[in-house]
Amino acid sequence: RDDDSDGDTGPRRSDQNSRRRRYDKDSHKNRQEGRSGRKEQTGQRNDGDDGLRRKTKDSLDRPQSSERGRAKTRKESSIAEDDSDLKEYHKGKASKEDWGLDDKKDKEGDKKEKAKPDYGKSGKLEKANKATKNGIALKHSEPPNASIPNKHWRIYVFKDEENIATLHIHRQSCFIIGRERRVADIKTDHLTCSKQHAVIQFKIKAKTDELGNNVAEVRPYILDLDSANGTFLNKKRVESRRYYELLDKDVLNFGSSSRDYVLMVVED
Repeated sequence: RDDDSDGDTGPRRSDQNSRRRRYDKDSHKNRQEGRSGRKEQTGQRNDGDDGLRRKTKDSLDRPQSSERGRAKTRKESSIAEDDSDLKEYHKGKASKEDWGLDDKKDKEGDKKEKAKPDYGKSGKLEKANKATKNGIALKHSEPPNASIPNKHWRIYVFKDEENIATLHIHRQSCFIIGRERRVADIKTDHLTCSKQHAVIQFKIKAKTDELGNNVAEVRPYILDLDSANGTFLNKKRVESRRYYELLDKDVLNFGSSSRDYVLMVVED
């Protein structure tokens, strides 16, 4: 019995020891696997956190970059469209209405030629040099050879063969005749007379005497100022804006007035 017992205990103990060793190895292995599993889980968690952070950052940065990209692409596309439209316009494919142009205006502009220089009289110099009297522009400007007479010229005014006035016209070189009292030197009240009807202008006239010498003499002239009803010299109507020399005992009439203006010179 003792022999059997001694023989039986040996293998049992070795089995137990091997079992313990196997258990220890398995438990050690399990512990190591558990540790590595926990490390992997923590690593995955860390990787997940980093990925989440990265995704969050990318999501925050992405809208700005995308908006910039969209704006850039829109700008590039608009530039490209403008370039293409410009090319089409020059080629004649695009209409002028697409460019905000009016065909009629363009046609009118094409018909209009460039303004050529005009060397004609504009009248501005004459207007600038035009004389005024009491704030009213005069229709007549005295010529360069105007002069005060050296003889005593007079006008005798007759109505129904009666002398009603005597006018002395030797004190100045020009006498305006008309209804405008602020301008006229010889006033006419008849309705057919213009405001500035005519003018008696004294001018220097060069002539040759009996000995062949050149002599200057101041002579009176009548000038109609574009009157409506005309100026008459010895019952004949004179042309407007033309000088007519007056002689002693000449008769002037203005419009339809019945008054006679007789011109006479008085010798000293």
